[in-house]
Amino acid sequence: MDEPRSKQTQAQEQQIKNGIQSALDLASRCRSTETSENYEFLEEQLDQVEAEARQALLSNLDLEALLAKLEARQTLTPSDLKTLELLIVGDAESYLKYESELAEWKVQLTRVLDQIGKLGKSDLGVEGLMQLRALCREAHESLSDLIFYFDAKERTAKFKVSAAGPIDSDGYLFLAQVVRDMLRSDRM
Repeated sequence: MDEPRSKQTQAQEQQIKNGIQSALDLASRCRSTETSENYEFLEEQLDQVEAEARQALLSNLDLEALLAKLEARQTLTPSDLKTLELLIVGDAESYLKYESELAEWKVQLTRVLDQIGKLGKSDLGVEGLMQLRALCREAHESLSDLIFYFDAKERTAKFKVSAAGPIDSDGYLFLAQVVRDMLRSDRM
């Protein structure tokens, strides 16, 4: 019985590796011909790689057994809790572990806000208004990254607090619903 699963896992891994290579090829094309269309193709390819990685991850987790335990309100093992953690906040934990640009985003935001502040003290005129719009757009980019980072950090912390104590009857049902929803979702 393990043999077909092993072949399935190998096939999924190869498909993901092929997707990664396609993404790298598209990235090279973006570097040589910088167009919005090329970057959109790259974004679509990376979305596909992420979706395939999600599917492979789900196939490696015994979620049916976990779901049955949750619905029956059975005590969860440390392994069950680790599976829940992977499912609910694994993406956030991984992101936080490998994210290295937080300080850069803060510096960038501070720089842009300083420029906005300087504009606010002068006559704006048409050129100033255009510059203000561009600076707001630039601030939005840094803010999006910061919001995503701190959301991941807060979500992970909330899960750890919630998972530290015993799970009550309603908690089991809630977690079962979360697992069902995540299985139906294209995001995790």
